[in-house]
Amino acid sequence: MPKAIQYKSNSVIYFAGDSDYRVFLLQKGKLVLSAIDIETGMQINEYIREGEFFGVKSALGKFPREESVMVVADSVCLAFSTAEFELFAQNNTRIVMKMLKVFSNQLRHIHHQIESILKSEEQTNPDDGMYSVALAFCNSQDFGPAAEVAMRYLQLFPSGKHISEMKQLVQKGLVHQDKNNGVSENGIMTQPKNETEAKPEEIYSMAEKFEEQGKLDEALRQYQAVISNADETLKRKAYLKAIRCLYKTENYNRGIQTGTNFISSFPSSPEIPFVLVEMGNCYKKLNQMNKAEAFYAKAAAMNPQAIPGGN
Repeated sequence: MPKAIQYKSNSVIYFAGDSDYRVFLLQKGKLVLSAIDIETGMQINEYIREGEFFGVKSALGKFPREESVMVVADSVCLAFSTAEFELFAQNNTRIVMKMLKVFSNQLRHIHHQIESILKSEEQTNPDDGMYSVALAFCNSQDFGPAAEVAMRYLQLFPSGKHISEMKQLVQKGLVHQDKNNGVSENGIMTQPKNETEAKPEEIYSMAEKFEEQGKLDEALRQYQAVISNADETLKRKAYLKAIRCLYKTENYNRGIQTGTNFISSFPSSPEIPFVLVEMGNCYKKLNQMNKAEAFYAKAAAMNPQAIPGGN
């Protein structure tokens, strides 16, 4: 039998990236579903009405949650196991038809979004298009913008056909940036002799030194380079540092989006509580205190040490 669960206002039922294979039905209260729009990359919110199911697709498909569900007002939900929901659906064809209609509309909306993303006036392949832009910057000696485009390419197309060329552009941008900033005699900044020698560990170390010097934009660029080209352990550390840099430079929405990407990419990472705290800090600066408190509560429940002053 499904279980009735009471949720207090400002709590979180689940986060994007959670592996929770229950299906929920809102009996009473008010919930908001938050997800990232695949077309704009911005967060979108949708209220769940009483009598509606949620969490169905990820539960039946056995994949991590694609959205977060937060409690706006005290609520009561019925939680079904997958087997309980399947049994319920077999005996309620009206409910099944209603959900199929909803899924059909969602798929149609996703199709239109993907069409919009892929369509351009010249029908340019985005893989080739980004490479052409980065190469144009490089040819005009604008290595910083070239590296930024290349880093974005590596995030969007990790298996793209221009992957090796883009990695070289990232390294070239880092070397050029280091020359412009200068290398101190006391060893505060060090850089390999040429771009082919730069390893993710060395780039990460440079990023930390930039951050210590208060050069947060430079630090962020290099943390992003590590995220694009490093093993999982170092990549997770760079993600957390990048979010903190975004917070310090008042890029709160980007910090939240980067944190969401981290949770989706590493749903079992031990850094998640610390990422949740940084996202909560960003929400706090955006005066969204309900969300901030929910993120802090989730982080404390996972690891009290993630909260400043926690045990």
